[in-house]
Amino acid sequence: MQKKRMIGCLIVVGLLGLYGCSGSASISGQQTETEITAEDGSLAEDGSAAAGEAALGPEDGTYQMEVELLGGSGRASVTSPAKVEIKDGKAVATLEWSSPNYDYMVVDGEKYLPVNTEGNSVFQIPVEAFDQDIAVIADTVAMSTPHEIEYTLNFHAGNAVTAGADGAEKGQQAGADGTGAAAGANDTGMSAGKNAGAKGTSAATGSNSTADPLVYDHSMELSYAENFAVDYYEGGYKLLTTRLNGDRILIVPKHQQAPEDAEALVSPSAEGEPGKLIVLQEPVKNLYLVASSVMDMFAQLDSMDAISMCGLKEEDWYIPAAKQAMKDGTLLYAGKYSQPDYELLLSQNCSMAIENSMIYHTPEVMEKLGEFGIPTLVEYSSYEEHPLGRVEWVRFFGALLDQEEKADQLFEKQKEALKRVETEESTGKTVAFFYITSNGLVQVRQSTDYIPKMIELAGGKYVFENLGDPDSRRSTVNLQLEDFYDGAQDADFLVYNTTIDRQVQTLEDLLKKCSLLKDFKAVKNHQVWCTTEDMYQQSMSAGNLIEDFHRMLTGDDKETRYLYRLK
Repeated sequence: MQKKRMIGCLIVVGLLGLYGCSGSASISGQQTETEITAEDGSLAEDGSAAAGEAALGPEDGTYQMEVELLGGSGRASVTSPAKVEIKDGKAVATLEWSSPNYDYMVVDGEKYLPVNTEGNSVFQIPVEAFDQDIAVIADTVAMSTPHEIEYTLNFHAGNAVTAGADGAEKGQQAGADGTGAAAGANDTGMSAGKNAGAKGTSAATGSNSTADPLVYDHSMELSYAENFAVDYYEGGYKLLTTRLNGDRILIVPKHQQAPEDAEALVSPSAEGEPGKLIVLQEPVKNLYLVASSVMDMFAQLDSMDAISMCGLKEEDWYIPAAKQAMKDGTLLYAGKYSQPDYELLLSQNCSMAIENSMIYHTPEVMEKLGEFGIPTLVEYSSYEEHPLGRVEWVRFFGALLDQEEKADQLFEKQKEALKRVETEESTGKTVAFFYITSNGLVQVRQSTDYIPKMIELAGGKYVFENLGDPDSRRSTVNLQLEDFYDGAQDADFLVYNTTIDRQVQTLEDLLKKCSLLKDFKAVKNHQVWCTTEDMYQQSMSAGNLIEDFHRMLTGDDKETRYLYRLK
């Protein structure tokens, strides 16, 4: 329905209250026009708001109002409730930040300086509207150079109480009947205090200043994955757990807040001692994605807007959505896992870094991120034994991004691809998967790795049956050329990993790297294959890759996507 404007009724949403259309409620003192919307955001055909849907607010006076801060990294907060003075239709809020490092705010293009010189930064700013998001900018000097950070504020007039009132005193409350009738204050909902949240969190203030303990509802049922859990609680709360380190992410619905006992939450579907707790407010955004295999999941979940920074440059991405985002400037290179650009992360209000286990090689980086208030999530999809367990992590990130339904659909497609080949009998054909390192060693997959498992599911047999330490988390083993020769000379198929070594484009290229290969059975029978360069980044295609292995093994002439024969 096309929106129409009501002009001449000089109102600001949240201040109409007892004034009606005849009273001037302009905060700026200038004539304004304001869209009055129905509950669903639409207008009646005549341009008026649906009956009783105009936002109402308090009359002149001094109030305590719950205020919600969103945006930034989530580390900043403001004291809530905040004092709001309304005089002659103009509203001014006294806003105290959780840090002394804010040197100015910008509201509606005007700059405002702190009104104090000691303690946390305090500002007196105009309130443009109640019960709707107000865009503001705050400049922080906490870093080596000042940075302007965008936030939104929402002053909840519906729960306002007269300043100095106790829990029994009446305050003005918005009402759909247009009366502006007073409502009794709520001891819980109107208790003064700062935002509640767990340590290392990005908690937000909701309509209540304290949240009730969470009530468990159910857990996500997993098909293959063993290294994560997702638990659902009443009210839209979610607890995501990585089982290998016990770290937890509490997802807090918009306009709600974490309960005071959030730190004590333990997943009923995950084992082991709890690790750190990260609290994120919906919608989750401003992520720093270092684990490149996860990018495909975000892209297919249509959630690229949740990522602001990544650990690869544009030319290193094979995910079209990532390349385009970097070209458009909506996705920025923030350094690799071992050398992140801390200044950029802070200026972009990074809410969380998503890392793979390589981050444990640089514990000082994790420590530094923590010092800046940026929590780290280590994803363990590569530790899943079953190939589709790796893919099922899309459901973990679907829960993170509130995209569970789409995540389930994507996962089901890969399960269906596996079903098309797993019922068939084994071909008995043997396969060696390898690449030759710069120092002349041959890197092969450990027998417990997901690649040998894929070959097995496709109906083949990995030539190195008991290679490597089954208790090790390593996926590869380096062999001397002689040992590789002994194990793979009679393999029916050789598959060269060009995701690592991109110099091999033809069989001649491969034989130049290692002339000894000309004696291999697979070379003589023209059964030397390569992976496509994008295979590793296509983390959502495990089922399709298994199909490709099956077509290679059976001589199926259907086109393969991630494997091709060297000529």
